[in-house]
Amino acid sequence: MFSINSECVISKKSEDIPPFYVMEVLESAQALEAQGRHIIHLEVGEPDFPTAPHICEAACAAIGRGLTKYTHS
Repeated sequence: MFSINSECVISKKSEDIPPFYVMEVLESAQALEAQGRHIIHLEVGEPDFPTAPHICEAACAAIGRGLTKYTHS
């Protein structure tokens, strides 16, 4: 995506890419919120606390073993 004179331009190829599934979940949750439902969002975001040291150590160990691929969705 790039901008020309403050206008957003998206390539045709990028328009053919299906949306990321989590965005569909977010949109559904927002629709429920708009209906007055109380929603606790767990679909997107970033925690407001640091990662626990044992998690960091396990992540580093996994990277050292070459476990760097995504899991199945």
